[in-house]
Amino acid sequence: MVALAYDWLGNAMHEIVGTAMFALLIAHNTFNRRWCARAIKTRRNLRVSVDIVVIFFLAATMIVLLMTSLMISRSLFDFLPFSGGSSTRQIHGLAAYWALVIVSIHVGMRWSMIMGVTSRIPGLVDGSAVRTAILRTIGIAIAAYGIHSSFVLGLGSRLTATITVNFWDFSQTTLGFFVQIGSIIGLCACATHYTIKLLSIGTGVLGNRRPP
Repeated sequence: MVALAYDWLGNAMHEIVGTAMFALLIAHNTFNRRWCARAIKTRRNLRVSVDIVVIFFLAATMIVLLMTSLMISRSLFDFLPFSGGSSTRQIHGLAAYWALVIVSIHVGMRWSMIMGVTSRIPGLVDGSAVRTAILRTIGIAIAAYGIHSSFVLGLGSRLTATITVNFWDFSQTTLGFFVQIGSIIGLCACATHYTIKLLSIGTGVLGNRRPP
């Protein structure tokens, strides 16, 4: 989210944040390295297959994002012997917004697991109907605002690399940008989570096994 606020950060800080993000990405995959071996051995169902496809596209997007960032770097990696022009910057921006959407889908597919972990936090009442109703209402509100935010930020244009003059005015508000981006993440995650649940209830083909 922070890396997307390029006009607010400036180039040097943008590259520092991006580098930190890739360091966290490496740490994340190192921590979850056993997942790949388990995914190969796990009996295939629709959920596992979709999960693998999402991760494949996420990996491909991250590779494109990394390669283009090295090519257009003007601060941290400008010593590298290759460079890119406006087309490379356009591809970099395209990959960044696709990464936002795919990461959100990735989170949505693991939302049941995330909620299972948070339910064990001391003070939370497991299975509370009131808490569940409140959280679902908040989720619906975030998703609804995410639809609005996708138009405000011109997400469709950014996902198709369409040239637009729709830029966020950071001189007016910075928090607003992060609220808009956060609501889009919530929209994609929420839509993914409930789509999985509906398919599971309706067809029973996804199974009840939680991802490792």
